[in-house]
Amino acid sequence: MQMVQGADPSVRIAIAGGVDNPDDPIGTDPMRVLEAIESVYSDDGVLVLMDLGSALMSAEAAIEFLDPEQQEKIYLCEAPIVEGAIAAAVQATANGPIADVIAEARNALAAKAQQLAPLLRIPLPTSADFAPESAASDAESTDLPTEEAETPATEKIAITVPNRLGLHARPAAKVVGLLNQYTATVQVTKGDPPDAPPINAKSINQLTTLGARQGDKLIFYATGDDASLALAALQKLAKQNFGDDDSAPDKAADIAASDAKTDAPQSADENELVGIPASDGFAVGPALLLQPELPTIVERQIEDVEVEWKRLRVAIEVTAAELAEIQRKSRDRLNEAEADIFQAHLLMLQDPELAQRAKVLLDERQINAEAAWQRVIDAVAAEYRKQENAYTRERAADLLDIGRRVLHQLMGTTATMPQIERPSILVARDIAPSDAALLDPAVVLGLITEEGSATGHSAILARALGIPAVVGVAGALSALENGQIIGLFGQEGRLKTRLTPSEIAALEDQRAAWLAARLAARENGQQPAITTDGRRIEVAANIGGPMEVAAAMASGAEGVGLFRTELLFMGHDHAPSEDEQYAVYCAVAAEMVDRPIIVRTLDVGGDKPIPYLGIGPEANPFLGWRGIRYCLDNPQIFKPQLRALLRAAADHDIRIMFPMVSTVDEVRAAKALLKEAQVELRREGVPSAQSPQVGIMIEVPSAVLVAEQLAAEVDFFSIGTNDLTQYVMAADRGNAQVAALNKALQPALLRAIQRVVQAAHRANIWIGICGEMAGNPLTTPLLVGLGLDELSMSAPAIPRVKAQIRALSTKDAQAVANHCLSLASV
Repeated sequence: MQMVQGADPSVRIAIAGGVDNPDDPIGTDPMRVLEAIESVYSDDGVLVLMDLGSALMSAEAAIEFLDPEQQEKIYLCEAPIVEGAIAAAVQATANGPIADVIAEARNALAAKAQQLAPLLRIPLPTSADFAPESAASDAESTDLPTEEAETPATEKIAITVPNRLGLHARPAAKVVGLLNQYTATVQVTKGDPPDAPPINAKSINQLTTLGARQGDKLIFYATGDDASLALAALQKLAKQNFGDDDSAPDKAADIAASDAKTDAPQSADENELVGIPASDGFAVGPALLLQPELPTIVERQIEDVEVEWKRLRVAIEVTAAELAEIQRKSRDRLNEAEADIFQAHLLMLQDPELAQRAKVLLDERQINAEAAWQRVIDAVAAEYRKQENAYTRERAADLLDIGRRVLHQLMGTTATMPQIERPSILVARDIAPSDAALLDPAVVLGLITEEGSATGHSAILARALGIPAVVGVAGALSALENGQIIGLFGQEGRLKTRLTPSEIAALEDQRAAWLAARLAARENGQQPAITTDGRRIEVAANIGGPMEVAAAMASGAEGVGLFRTELLFMGHDHAPSEDEQYAVYCAVAAEMVDRPIIVRTLDVGGDKPIPYLGIGPEANPFLGWRGIRYCLDNPQIFKPQLRALLRAAADHDIRIMFPMVSTVDEVRAAKALLKEAQVELRREGVPSAQSPQVGIMIEVPSAVLVAEQLAAEVDFFSIGTNDLTQYVMAADRGNAQVAALNKALQPALLRAIQRVVQAAHRANIWIGICGEMAGNPLTTPLLVGLGLDELSMSAPAIPRVKAQIRALSTKDAQAVANHCLSLASV
């Protein structure tokens, strides 16, 4: 606006960002975008600049509310907002055609790229990279080549599904999220030869209903300019178990893995109903019957298909915003795994196949949007229910939950849970995951459903919230009345419908003891882990970002033993800046309140694909260009991180740890770059730490064999047993065929740990362990006996491991370790 102030002709500019929510104003509102377009509209045309995600969808939705002749004059442009807006506004004062304005907006980055290229030390884009493309059919533009482009070749890879539960919703969401970063068309088949035609690998509903189980062979086919990159990234994700955590099996996983029957048993007691245990614990209180129903959906003929299509698109957009908010709240209350349920829901909702099927119905049958959407949801839910795998069948409930929310938007009704005014035991036919995530354990004493299983996302969320639950209780709604006092036994999967005063008192005592035990476990987690003979073991948390600090503190973490910084780099199209990283490190340190924080520098490659870093396909990425190897070759990525860490360490106990170290030379090179960053910051007058603790990960056999030399270079070691196990045993941890070899209790690995511990202590440096082995109470005596000074693990494991340490003596732990070292097999 300042750039064109006083210009003749004047340039009309409207701003449409944000939503009317003072607590969370970031977002877009299609109606606000529509109002902005209308405020500046003229027959000359309107240029709209927006970023990705909901902004793009809101812009598209807004245009659909305009008259057809107006729609022809609205141009959505991919140019960058800041530079594009300035360039477009200035060009508009020339009073030329809108094609010139669009071309100037698209070319806006060229000057900046020219100026910054020497500083970025990356190849300078050519002028072709910024050449304006055609704007619109009625605008002047450069002629396109007339010859038909050569059809790109199709590339393919085979992946054996490693996940214990198969490719269910959450890992499927990871696949779709990854592939959507690439323009390539990707399809997948199951079996070799395939048992069905290929399906769209970017469709979460098609991918989930593929029914891929552990050990199934999937063939992915990709076509397009970045096909190789997409398949390479997919292969890396598969080696990471498709982002699925198989390390801590729970009741739901066991049921799903075995496809156990979920039919509820019958009780001989007429005052008792039985179902499927879904979440442990006890509850006694009044029943609150929930029977929310959608208004009846009446199918009717319509005259204007486009109006119905617009209504459906807007309803999907608003529902997506609702689900994103539920995901945000879930991340605050639960952990990342539970919150990821709603990332999968979002991808289900935004699956282009759903909307396309609804559009086909609208066009062919000319029916209302509610009826078309209901038909599509019912059909896809039926496809889920046909799956052999019990866990995949449960995803039908997720799809119906999503479909219900869209229908509520279309019909102008509410999809929210009723206000619960007094502590009660909820009884429902079923409860949607999006409702379960918002339950308050302070007023929801327990949960009973007539449908569902222990593998359902609602059951998973109930367990995460600590709400006792029994599911699959046939006839519960008809057998109970509102306000009736009932008792729930979560672990046994039963409920008492009639209770005597003595039974009520006994059940209240059981609940009180259960709650006290949970509270004691949390409180004990805040106490130090000291053996019976006075040896203190530091117990820390593994985290991926600030959102996990609260859970770590609540569990009793005495510090952060592993901050995985690669998560800061993932999910973007560029590396975070020095200032952005500095802000994150300081935020974590402030929440940890002076506790030590070990930050692992960028550990990219192998099973951690980050497309914009330019790590191309490798024959064996786990033995390739990853970890410290990549960072030393790319100081333009590495040094900003070191500078940010040094700045944050000036005021906080932040320690720096280098990953994937194989040689002494790598450590010395990394330390030299760190020193270089220190000198730069000192010259610039920027406060920074001059002697932070520096350590390395012990993850590869060469580091074990030269541990004595490495110990002379650093302040501490941290053993990454996940990678060390696969390298010592030459067994890819993502390969189900060699899973028996990939176990941390292998005698070879125990001897490797013993050797590294001895080397560290001879050099008078401390040593910890941050792999999954650290969080397993079964291995705690072994690790204490081997002499580890610190154990770092996921937050929920901390109280149990601390309790185990407090029950040990060093002498007994050493006896356990010596005995284990004498054994010949796992």
